[in-house]
Amino acid sequence: MSIEFAWNTQKNQMSDIKGKEREQEREGQIKNDMIDLDRTHLNYDLVVSELNLYQRAKERVDQLKSENKRVQKNSVISYSNIITIPESAAKKMSNEQMQDYFKTCHDYFVDRFGKENVLSAKVHLDETTPHMHLHFMPIDKETGRLQARTTMNKAALNQIHDDIPRRLREKGFDVVRGSGEKTKQKLDIHEYKAKLDLEKEVNALEEERVALNREIFARKARIDVNEQRLKKESRERVEKVEQEAIKEIETIEKVMTKFEKDTSEKQERLIMDTQDMNGLLIATKKDLEEHQKQLNERIDSLNELNFNESINLDLKPNLLNKVSMSNETFEELKKRAEVAERMQRALRISEQRVQTLEKSNRGKDKELGDMFKLRIENSYLQKQNQFLSALVERIRKLLENVKDKGVVVLGKERASELIGFAKNQVGRSLKMEKEAEPINEYEAAGRDKAIQKLNERLQREKGSEMER
Repeated sequence: MSIEFAWNTQKNQMSDIKGKEREQEREGQIKNDMIDLDRTHLNYDLVVSELNLYQRAKERVDQLKSENKRVQKNSVISYSNIITIPESAAKKMSNEQMQDYFKTCHDYFVDRFGKENVLSAKVHLDETTPHMHLHFMPIDKETGRLQARTTMNKAALNQIHDDIPRRLREKGFDVVRGSGEKTKQKLDIHEYKAKLDLEKEVNALEEERVALNREIFARKARIDVNEQRLKKESRERVEKVEQEAIKEIETIEKVMTKFEKDTSEKQERLIMDTQDMNGLLIATKKDLEEHQKQLNERIDSLNELNFNESINLDLKPNLLNKVSMSNETFEELKKRAEVAERMQRALRISEQRVQTLEKSNRGKDKELGDMFKLRIENSYLQKQNQFLSALVERIRKLLENVKDKGVVVLGKERASELIGFAKNQVGRSLKMEKEAEPINEYEAAGRDKAIQKLNERLQREKGSEMER
């Protein structure tokens, strides 16, 4: 029994091609219950290219424009065709016969419109009825122009309906021209199925939009909560640091006041002691000078008596008695001389203490200056740390929002993982004694990857050294 040639075609603008491609390539959510995904691997292409359907069409359109061929935004860029083998006939065919059937149809469109204008020919064997999706551009081979009105007018459609069955019969297939009613019916069913699929896709997109809105609202709420928490924690940390700084300043001021008071009291005591000792020393010197004068007078008197210079010293007390100086007076003078010597020694010690205190004061002044410099440096380091923390967070936000063709590339988790990886590597390069702690589990994962990468490199280097 002869089978009717089942073929329907539909014209498309550039904006329609991506949707046709998703249907042809089984992309997105599969809504057709007639498709057996376990058999999808049996589908095959008669047109092989590294580009997808949309890229092939755009490349061809760009080529036409470069040749000054007119292509408008609303131009019919392609015709999508579905050529079907009825299920009853397909069951009687071998795989080789079905391939020959679809290949014959494909070759006809190549001969009619040119190989470069047949963009795609995909055979689907994962449905009950085997069929081929074929896309071609309605290019007039004589003029090389995009002319759908002339290349696919009513006469051209009738000719295609006649020519392809004739070619199939030449290949041994019992195929006759379609009556038209079945083709129209198939086209209506196709359009109805496409409409249902579109409605399902719209409903799915609407559900996805609602879910995304909910997720956005929830994330905004979490962000607001986290922002408030961070602001509160920042205020608390700032207040705590301020309070600690105030306490530290008060402690330093108390130490300084006490030190200045103690120093002032010690200086006053030293001045008073020095003045007392100076007065006592002056009085002692006057007494010694007076006694020295008296002693000299007595010695002069003794010289006048022409005593022998080799006189025994043991007789000196008697001689002193003869010059009217008693032993008590001599002992008194001796004691005063010893007191004067002790006073001088005490004065030197006091002067050394004054010098020591002055040196200590200079040291304390230097310590206070160093402490003030450290406070300034600490404030600068705190500001620098705040700047670096803000910079890391800015980089994190930028990484989280990096998009390619409107699609987020990294996301929050991957961005945090990269930050953790970078923190570990920078910490190692700076030879930090304590590494920066990760703020979440994703940063920790990034740090672990950095450590693992370092260990692998060290293992390779160790292996190379052993080989050498």
